[in-house]
Amino acid sequence: MFSTYIICFANRRHHRQHLEIYWNSSNVIFHSSGFFTVYLGDSIDFICPYYENEYASVDIEYNTLYLVNENDYYNCNTINYSSLIKCNKPFDMQRLIYTLSISKYLPYPNLPEFTEGHFYYFISTSSGQLSGIDQRDDGLCHRKNMKLIINVQKYYRHYHQEHRRLTKPTVAKRTNITFIDSDQQYLFLSSLSSSTSQNFYLTFLLFAFCLRAKSKT
Repeated sequence: MFSTYIICFANRRHHRQHLEIYWNSSNVIFHSSGFFTVYLGDSIDFICPYYENEYASVDIEYNTLYLVNENDYYNCNTINYSSLIKCNKPFDMQRLIYTLSISKYLPYPNLPEFTEGHFYYFISTSSGQLSGIDQRDDGLCHRKNMKLIINVQKYYRHYHQEHRRLTKPTVAKRTNITFIDSDQQYLFLSSLSSSTSQNFYLTFLLFAFCLRAKSKT
């Protein structure tokens, strides 16, 4: 049986996300808002339904993924669109995955390109059965709310917000400095301070200590 979650792998060094979306109607994302934000430079894997056992006692789902405009998103219509991926091999050893790069400029034709500040709409109008995998209206979009909105934002905003959150000063006790052994040139800091005056005082003492250590050498 397939999973029903979104998994996010964040590369903290580059602040980019790699998301995995299990594209099946039982995914909990379709039972909630069906909306989330990504940033330029991120990537998304849309993973087709897959099953380890061909005779599993579950309903086998077949569907097709489309990127549509806002109007056709709400009307569950894919008549004028080409599919991104057709999920028609649920028992293959090699899982069917469509990787979407959230980028303004892509080197290959016929791939969707993205602009910050815009919404992008994904739906499946398949019936869920193999015989109805090419159905172009209603289907799972209407019956199972199988549709998703992605809000694309600039990469630098994501970095700025995360950087600001990580570097936000915390309130702490007054800084106490203890010279453990001046010959060893070690310092012990019992606590950190977010006060500007205390930070200045700490910097001054460290500078004086370095000058003292240098004069000894």
